[in-house]
Amino acid sequence: MDQVPDTAQHFIECDTESCRNFSEYYCNACHQRICDQCKQRHLEQNSGHDIVLYRERKRKLPSEKCRIHPTQDIDVHCDVCQVPVCSSCFSQHHSDHNKSDLETIYNDIVQQCQKEITEIWKKIIPGAEYTAELIGEKRECAKKEIAKIRVSMKKRADELKETVDSILSDHNKKLDEIENSVLNDIVKQQKKTKDYIDYLEKMIVEYESKLSSIKYTELMKLHLDISLATLKMPTKSEPKLPILTLGTLNKEEIAKHFGEIELNSSEKFTLFSVTKVSEKTIQEEGMSHLSLLPPNKFWANGRSGDDLIQYDIEGNILQKISTSMIYMQGTHTVTTEGDLLYTDFNKNTVYRVTSDKSINKLFETGSWRPGAIYSSHINGHILVWMCTNSDQKLTRYNREGRKLQDIQSWDNQGNTLYHGVHFVTENINGDICTSDFKASKVVVVTASGEYRFSYSGQESQTGFIPYGICTDVLGHILVCNNYFTFNENCFSVHLLDINGQFLCILLPPEQCPPFPSAICIDDQHNLWIGGMGTSNCLCVQ
Repeated sequence: MDQVPDTAQHFIECDTESCRNFSEYYCNACHQRICDQCKQRHLEQNSGHDIVLYRERKRKLPSEKCRIHPTQDIDVHCDVCQVPVCSSCFSQHHSDHNKSDLETIYNDIVQQCQKEITEIWKKIIPGAEYTAELIGEKRECAKKEIAKIRVSMKKRADELKETVDSILSDHNKKLDEIENSVLNDIVKQQKKTKDYIDYLEKMIVEYESKLSSIKYTELMKLHLDISLATLKMPTKSEPKLPILTLGTLNKEEIAKHFGEIELNSSEKFTLFSVTKVSEKTIQEEGMSHLSLLPPNKFWANGRSGDDLIQYDIEGNILQKISTSMIYMQGTHTVTTEGDLLYTDFNKNTVYRVTSDKSINKLFETGSWRPGAIYSSHINGHILVWMCTNSDQKLTRYNREGRKLQDIQSWDNQGNTLYHGVHFVTENINGDICTSDFKASKVVVVTASGEYRFSYSGQESQTGFIPYGICTDVLGHILVCNNYFTFNENCFSVHLLDINGQFLCILLPPEQCPPFPSAICIDDQHNLWIGGMGTSNCLCVQ
C-alpha cells in the first residue's frame, strides 16, 4: 500500500494505526493517508501540517544518497547552481546561495509531467491517430494515382503499337505494289524465253526434215536463219528488288515519345501541418470575409455584413465603410495595386476604395445584384457573382470595369453547375474556384468556363458546407467547412491539390475557429482564417 498508481481503482486505507477507513485526505508534511474521522485529531496532534485531498497530495521525495556524503539524502535544491545537493554539501559549498525545498520542486515537476501526459492523451495521441488515418488515406491515394499512371502508360504503349502497325501496313502495301510489278516483269521475260525456245525447236525440225532433199538456195536461206537465231535470244535482266534500310532503334528517343516517370516536385505525398498559430482580435462580432492589404493591413466584415472595416495588424480600426453587402459572402477583394473592391447588393454597384480612402463607383451591374467578387493577381480581371430573382451568373470584367465574358454555368452533360455561390477565387493556372453553399460543393472551371471538377467533402465528417476559399502559390485549394449544425466534427479547413484531389484536413476542428468563413493567404505564405463564432483572426504559419 506504500505506492499506489494514480490511475488504479482501489480502496485507499487510512494510515492511522488501527484505522481501516477510506482515506480521502493526505498530509503533505508527514506523507500519511488520513480518513475524515482522523483528520481533526491529526491536526490537533501536529500543528501546522498541510492536509489536502488525496488526489491533490504532494508525493514524498524518494530517497537518493549523496555521492560525497553517502550517509545523507539529497534534499536541498541550490537555486543559484540549479543542482540538488544534501544539507552537508549545501553548508560547505553553497552556503551563500539561495535554496529551495527539493520535495516542492520534485512535485512541481511531477505536476508538469502529469499535465503534459494529460495533453498527450487528450490531443497528441488523437492527433497522431488522425495523422495515421490520413497517411492511410494517402497510401490509397498514392496507389490510385500510380494505377492511373500505369493505365496511361498502357494506353501510350497501345498508341505506339498502333503507330508501328500503321507504318508496317503502309510498308506492306508498298511492298505489294513492288512485288506485283517485279513478278509481272519476270513473267514477261519468262514468256519471251519460252517463245524463243519454241522458235528454235521449230527451226531445227524444219532443217532436219528438209536435209535429205533440200536445194542449195533453200539451204543457204536456212543456214542464214540458223546463224541469225542466236542473235534473236531475249536479253536477260535481273529483277529490281526492294531494299529495306532499317532505322536505328534508339531507346532514349522512343522513351521521349512514350513519356517519363518522375516525382512531382510541387505535389508530393506529404502531410501538411500547422507550425505556429497566433491570434489577432477585431472589434466585430465574428468575421464573414477577409481581404489582406500588404504588408500589415486587412479588410474584414463581420456578422452583420453592413460595415466594411480596415484594420492594422494589431486589430486597430483604420477605416470604416457602410455598405449593403450580402451576409457571409466574399463581397470584397484587394487588387494588385492595393485598392479595395466591394459589391453593394442593394445598389447593384461595384465600388473601388483607393489608398487615399476615396470611394468611387467602378461600374454598375444593371438588373443583376452583385455578391462575391475577386480581383485576379494574374491579369487584374474582376470576377463577380451576380443574381436576379430567378437567375445566377459569374461574369468577368477588366480592371476598368468593362464586361469581358459571362462564364458558362453548366457542365459537360448540360447540368447546372452553380446553385448558390458565396465565395470565388482564382488559381495559379487561371482556374476559377467557387464555393457553392446550396450545392455543398467546391466547383472549379477553366478560365474560359469549361467544367473541370467538383469537391463535396470527406465521409469522416458529418457534412460539408463550403464557405471561404483561397489558393496558394503551388496551386493548392484551401476551403472552409462551415457545416453549421453545431457539430464540432465539421468546422475545419480542407486542402486540395490543383486537380481537386483531397490532400488533408489542414486545420482540424480542435484548431479551427468556430463557424469558419473568412480565409486568405498573405505575401509571406501565412494562412489567415476567421470565423463567425469568434472575434479572433488566426494566423497560421
